[in-house]
Amino acid sequence: MASAAATLAQNFEEQARKHGARAFLRDRYENSWRDHSWSEIARQAMRLRGGLIRLGLEPGDRVAILAENSPQWVVVDQAVLGAGAVVVPLYTTSGNEETRHVIADSGARLIAVSGDHLVRKVGQIASALPDVEGIIALHPGTVSGESNGARMITLEQASDGEPVPAIEGSSDDLATFIYTSGTTGPPKGAMLSHRNILANCASNLAALGLNETDSTLSFLPVAHSFERTAGYYTVMAAGGTINYAEGLGQIAQNLLEVEPTVVLTVPRLLEVIYSRVMRTVEASPAMRQRIFHAAIAIGSRASEYRHHGRALPPHLRAAMAVFRRLVFDKIRAIFGSRLRYLISGGAPLPVEINRFLAAVEVPIVEGYGLTEAAPVVSCNLHGLTRIGTVGRPLKDIEVKTAADGELLVRGSNVMRGYYGREAESRETIDSAGWLHTGDVAQIDGEGFIRITDRKKEIIVLSGGKNISPANLETRLASDPYVAQACVVGDRRKHLAAILVPDFESLATQLKALQLESEDPEQLVNEAKLREFFHARIREFNRSLSDVEAIVGLTLTARPFSQDNGELTPTLKLRRKVIQEHYRAQIDAMYGG
Repeated sequence: MASAAATLAQNFEEQARKHGARAFLRDRYENSWRDHSWSEIARQAMRLRGGLIRLGLEPGDRVAILAENSPQWVVVDQAVLGAGAVVVPLYTTSGNEETRHVIADSGARLIAVSGDHLVRKVGQIASALPDVEGIIALHPGTVSGESNGARMITLEQASDGEPVPAIEGSSDDLATFIYTSGTTGPPKGAMLSHRNILANCASNLAALGLNETDSTLSFLPVAHSFERTAGYYTVMAAGGTINYAEGLGQIAQNLLEVEPTVVLTVPRLLEVIYSRVMRTVEASPAMRQRIFHAAIAIGSRASEYRHHGRALPPHLRAAMAVFRRLVFDKIRAIFGSRLRYLISGGAPLPVEINRFLAAVEVPIVEGYGLTEAAPVVSCNLHGLTRIGTVGRPLKDIEVKTAADGELLVRGSNVMRGYYGREAESRETIDSAGWLHTGDVAQIDGEGFIRITDRKKEIIVLSGGKNISPANLETRLASDPYVAQACVVGDRRKHLAAILVPDFESLATQLKALQLESEDPEQLVNEAKLREFFHARIREFNRSLSDVEAIVGLTLTARPFSQDNGELTPTLKLRRKVIQEHYRAQIDAMYGG
């Protein structure tokens, strides 16, 4: 990244001066895509910044944003950053208590909110937030006034003032508090400076080579560090364009309309796509199935050459040309015709799905990161890929393993610490500047990182054996008939699993089992369906050691979700919550 800007807001204003009338952000409006130019967003941010300063916002103050991905999110973000204040992103899907905790813990003075339902959500907790002085409503039709003691301000009112350019800040100024998912306790605010995020943007650009011709389809929450840095700030630094998806239900259509060059995703979406492709294949005539499987076999061999940066031999090149026309082009078309990078992060991508996408020439890239590292640490790159690893560290990022195998990270991207938690900050970042990730890893001779375990998320069986549940859950969820899986068994004699069936994939099997009900709640209690899953678990256990084998099994019709507190905003399992919700079923699996 050539820019010498000290802050994210200065970097944005440099790009706005350079690109002017070109589209920076795009969203859907009245059934068509609407462009928002660099200069337009810059003007809006400067006007809002002037209004915020007039309202008393000072450098170092915190402003929370509770809104879906949108141009308004960026306007507020840039306005606040350019005033030297700190942005605190909030997940729209978090429960009231978690939202209250983040706002209160960060000491936010203002909250920018979009949508009547989110305004109501803030109103429900406003009485427990004495430090909040005002709520800025980002959507039209809002009436200013009081909301449970907090002042309600429309975006137009807040932007009514003289435009103010970004202040001359320092790269060491704090830019944001991003609260970690909190799988084991209340979320902690990772303090990230402008230097941390800009350094990570520079590493991302060096790895991917993005430029002003690139565009993304943004559907992961920008409140998450992966989408925030890689899908927003890195694209901003490259001079590219961000397209905001209408919603999860419209991603498939939006991909075809936008034809992005870069897509950031999480494994769950790719699991759904893979499952649907495989169901289509299973329903096809026998000849088409044979062609498909022959194509995947050839594609898998070809991908090994690509992953090592080697040219295909003539016979493979000829076979790929045939299968590209017969099979691969149809699958690749799901993502549009211009895709350069499909980047999977946030959780481990099942190896089977990774290999499938690579075989059909979808440019899949798996990486690794964590909020505390701003967040990207490593990535498999085109021509330098080893499936089963999370790639090699990016430029200017150091990695090593500790004596117990924990992955350590050091670089300008590493956070300043956790807000208000000095002891935990010292435990996480040692005196030599190494960030202790909590993940256990192996680093091979070429520098590729393989995450093998989660240091703190270990099940200890009553016999003393330590088991990583996350690895088993990833493998269980790769079964086409399993939508979600949670492995339990801490201090028990063996492992058990709570499975959420994929009822859409099960449709054919249900007919074969002569189960006519379409009610998931009724189906999970059917003995025939339970035996079907027990048989799959027995097959699953064949490749495992005795202590890793899944012995008990419970089926549930209700998916794990953020709404019931069982998933974090980044779709990681909150194991303790799930175990509490299913205590009776778990006890039953272990004989009371």
